Amino acid sequence: MVTVSGKGLRRLLAVTVLLFAVIFINHQFSYIDRFFLAGEVSESLNIIAGCASGILEPLNGSDPVVDSRIPNIVHQIWKTNDVRTYSTKIEASRDSWSDLFEPLNYTVKLWTDDAILHLIKHKYSWILSTYEAYPQNIQRADIARLLVIHAEGGIYADLDVYPTSANSIQCLQDFGLQAIFAPTASMLGLSNHFFMAKRGSPFLQWALYEAKRRGGVASRHILSPYLQVFWSTGPTMVTAAFRKYAWLYGRSYGTRQGGHGTGQTGGC
Repeated sequence: MVTVSGKGLRRLLAVTVLLFAVIFINHQFSYIDRFFLAGEVSESLNIIAGCASGILEPLNGSDPVVDSRIPNIVHQIWKTNDVRTYSTKIEASRDSWSDLFEPLNYTVKLWTDDAILHLIKHKYSWILSTYEAYPQNIQRADIARLLVIHAEGGIYADLDVYPTSANSIQCLQDFGLQAIFAPTASMLGLSNHFFMAKRGSPFLQWALYEAKRRGGVASRHILSPYLQVFWSTGPTMVTAAFRKYAWLYGRSYGTRQGGHGTGQTGGC
């Protein structure tokens, strides 16, 4: 018979708790995809660098981009038409986009919750149950931005994203790529706070299917709300969709020649 002293029992209990904590943390973080896409990132960053405002020729007055593959529409999303309720700390960027781009014959469009729901019910009913079942509003917002760009094409920008150069954005539109995404802060994945794509982009369709697959019960195994959002609808999901899409088509999607694919950080 083996006996354990009170001090030894406490030590054993502490080790056991620590072990279970490590296992739990590893399990939760296993939902974060590994972003081993250094090649695609570096190639796509060249596209972004090529559109830096300092090296572009000035535009000719207010003439719109001709034959742009990505429509001249800027989409933003908020609960209602009153963007003043967006934040008490910063001003929503809607007026900034309007002031800079509407004189260039762009449409700046605000989507409300009701408008998004109407769009889903009429054109994307297959994802309606997933959309309504999300426990957090940010998950619905993540899906909504993919839907509106897939439905109409154009540019998406969060209300805390401000335009600095119309030249740069028009340069990106002229590449003829089907989708262009901004990078995450780590430069290892796709962010969804600013991106652009042509109408009916195959990659956005793929990303929506991936979100559907990860919705519902699948994401409930993730106890951290932050990780749950990233994995189910946010940057982790979008980047995972890109990896699978790029693997399926077997080509590098971040290059200037990629007229069909989607782009990491830059475009495809």
